[in-house]
Amino acid sequence: MLNIKSVAIAPISLLFAAGLAIAGGGPQPPQGYIQVDGVREDRQYAEAPDSTDFSVVTTGALTVSAWMRPDALEFTATEGSAPDEQYVHWLGKGETGRQEWTFRMYSAGGPRENRISFYVFHLGPGRGCGSYAQDPIEAGNWIHVVGVVDDSAKTTTLYKNGEWRHTDSYASLGDLGHGSAPLRFGTRDFASFLYGGLAKVRIWNRILGDDEIAALYASDSVPPDGLVGEYLLDEGDGDTIFDTAGGNNGMLFGATRGSDTFPLDNTTGRSGGGC
Repeated sequence: MLNIKSVAIAPISLLFAAGLAIAGGGPQPPQGYIQVDGVREDRQYAEAPDSTDFSVVTTGALTVSAWMRPDALEFTATEGSAPDEQYVHWLGKGETGRQEWTFRMYSAGGPRENRISFYVFHLGPGRGCGSYAQDPIEAGNWIHVVGVVDDSAKTTTLYKNGEWRHTDSYASLGDLGHGSAPLRFGTRDFASFLYGGLAKVRIWNRILGDDEIAALYASDSVPPDGLVGEYLLDEGDGDTIFDTAGGNNGMLFGATRGSDTFPLDNTTGRSGGGC
């Protein structure tokens, strides 16, 4: 059984209570998504084949945008060397010996409580550096996260809900590499699994500007220049997840589809990063 600290199966009325009318302007929650149950034995995830377009070494820059919804604050299928710093990788590209990049969320109960991070890794030994936002989070709320890699400056940058949160150096890692691992949703390499929802995963082979990222969150305005992968995850049925930008289609493995409406996260706390 999942150890669920707080789950918000929220009706649409909660959006209005929070002042977020669906029919009005401003950011809107995803209307279609994939759901994963966070149970290690179930291995619910989605996967798209490896592509050089999804690696920072291709053009020297990478931007990854995703909507994620944690349905618990304490996860059970976690990883991490410290008992009070357990986490799940909820979207990423990398496996042992061929690490590249990943998004991470920490389980509640430790000093990194519900921290959301974006990391890049040295391809071989897998040492990573990245940036994070650590905010109060309610289970069942949609969060928009963007990770940016600038290989010329050797930096990662994290944006949350359209706002810049932190930029950090990964110069100590040296040159990054392209590994052959697929892109996975809900896990990175089966060492941990998200319990929640994912939608609108997009990848650009360039650095998106602050204004572009703000517009992407606020109005789903998608810059076409450099868009090399787009997985809306809203197909409604079937096991195929379509890449509407690059044609690099993937598959669902146990993950289910959903269309219920959940509220948006609007919290801010602290941020940071490093190696």
